[in-house]
Amino acid sequence: MTFNQVVWKMAKVNYKKYIFYYLCNSFAVMFFFMFSTVYFNRRVEQGKKLESLQDALSIPGAALIIFTIFFISYAHNVFMKKRKSEFGLFMTLGMAKRDLSKLLILENAAIAILSILSGLLAGAIFSRLFFMLLMNFIELEEVPFHFNGKMFFYTIGAFLVVFILAVGKSLFQTMRSSLVTSMKSNRYADTIKMRSPLIGGFGLLLMAGSLLILYFTYESSNGAYLPLWTLAMLLGLYISINQSASFLIKLVKKFPGFYYRRLLFLSSLDYKFKQLTSIIMLVTVMIMITIFYSTLLLTFYKASEQDAVNHNPYDVAFYQSETKNTISDAELDKLLGKKEHLEIPILNYYERLEYVDGYQSYDFMSLDDFNRLTTNQVKLGENEYLFYLNSEPEYAHTDIAKSIKLTINNEAVTYTLKNQVIERKINLLPNAYEFIVVNQNEFDYLRNEAEGYELNLHLIKVDVWKESESAVAALEGTLKLNNQSTPPMNYPDMDQTAESELFRVASKIGDYHQNKTTNGMMFYVTTFLSIMFFFGTFVLLYLNLFSEVETEKFKYRKLNKIGMSSKEIKQNVSRELGTIFFVPTILGTTLAFLYLAILSTDVGGIMQNPDILMHFLQIAGIYVVIQVGSFFYARGKMLLHLIK
Repeated sequence: MTFNQVVWKMAKVNYKKYIFYYLCNSFAVMFFFMFSTVYFNRRVEQGKKLESLQDALSIPGAALIIFTIFFISYAHNVFMKKRKSEFGLFMTLGMAKRDLSKLLILENAAIAILSILSGLLAGAIFSRLFFMLLMNFIELEEVPFHFNGKMFFYTIGAFLVVFILAVGKSLFQTMRSSLVTSMKSNRYADTIKMRSPLIGGFGLLLMAGSLLILYFTYESSNGAYLPLWTLAMLLGLYISINQSASFLIKLVKKFPGFYYRRLLFLSSLDYKFKQLTSIIMLVTVMIMITIFYSTLLLTFYKASEQDAVNHNPYDVAFYQSETKNTISDAELDKLLGKKEHLEIPILNYYERLEYVDGYQSYDFMSLDDFNRLTTNQVKLGENEYLFYLNSEPEYAHTDIAKSIKLTINNEAVTYTLKNQVIERKINLLPNAYEFIVVNQNEFDYLRNEAEGYELNLHLIKVDVWKESESAVAALEGTLKLNNQSTPPMNYPDMDQTAESELFRVASKIGDYHQNKTTNGMMFYVTTFLSIMFFFGTFVLLYLNLFSEVETEKFKYRKLNKIGMSSKEIKQNVSRELGTIFFVPTILGTTLAFLYLAILSTDVGGIMQNPDILMHFLQIAGIYVVIQVGSFFYARGKMLLHLIK
């Protein structure tokens, strides 16, 4: 038998580890490609309405990259761990380290090519199916599915970079390893470097303390310390996972009857948690992120219609100037069939700032129009003003000047604050957030004497706003066509607000479609990533547990010889697997709930927002049910290997 035949026969005997390694890499390629079909979707990239979506996708994209790097590196390490003893055998048969490196490169190159081909094929099929399923579920027809070169280029490039780095590290280690080290690689025992119940207790305190401080300071600090306390919480989580079993054993030892009946399980648990600290930490954080993110985006998606209604008290609104957005009442009535039409003159007055380059601008509204708009009956004297903030009171943060001083025709004019009103009465438009309300005489004086530009604010209600899509589109088309025939406006804050933005139409139906598209796409991406992360974390746990299956088999055979029954072995295996599977699930789910509770404090708390709580229970419930199924699958496979 030639040397090549020896290598080939060993590969055929150990074909399962090659298949598993290949499937892990193919899975990683499929991950990337499915995400790329969303991230590089033409509609997502080009659509102005989805500009915020492009940025928002960067967060799950970064999480996916970190996860994939860890996933590929870990799969490669497990694969190489099993190969070291084979390499030692090859060296005793005369193979040089250079030959081993050549073999390593060839087999990894073959696996990489196969993984890319099958991963892209599976990614294309599943992304199409998943896209159709969810687009139908969220009723999103504006985003078409397609492939382009970027999706393939970035997927292959990202995979090859991570894969080559992992293989390069193995080549370096192979060139430095000796024959004895390779032959005995599977005989080295892993040692537990440190057991410290005190550090375990400190980790738990750090995690709990960080969450408590974040809860009580989040609203007052506007979330400024969120990254700091989250990092502290993650540090406490890592320490807890690494040392909590030692802390638990220390406590349990106070109950000898309980401790000695579970001595083997507790000792094994301590060992497993220290060996799997990084995996359990990663799985916990991934579960926390997916449940937290999915709950929030499901809530946003479900609230798309309500948000559109809340942000747009009128069905259609737009500004009109002397030359822009000009349209007659007859045309407007013909297009929209308006039910109610309010027209409010607004004066945008501006003064050049004294010490810096720029302008201070004020939007003035007359008291009569304000009373019509808000049904208030406020009265103002000469040189008095009312500050009107067009916002929901719970989100308003105001710092109002007690008086404002203007220079009109080189004369100082001072207005004194009399009152303030905070309520949403105008659609979300530029220059429609803060208003200075003065009585009609003062308003007429400012219109005639102050430097600025006048706008007419049109606020319109139609019969059924959900049926106004075509009418609003026709209005936008008409206004845009008219605006193209007039010269651009020249106003001081043009750098801050483009003309197209200032004169856009703000409508309920427009916001509804935008919210639905953006939130729907984000919910789609999150759902997709949640499923991918779930399979990824399951494969990581499965990969690690079954990489040590021969060692476990050897251990339980010895225990069986000294009197441990098959029933007791099954119980012990079930306890170990159950703890490793469900501790990250419980921790991740609990942390997701706590972060939802913390971030809800600035909108009244989670109990005041039952939708968030309901969506959390739905998402977490689905996750736990799937995790229970995966546990029983892994348990069955493990028992089959250990007791056969």
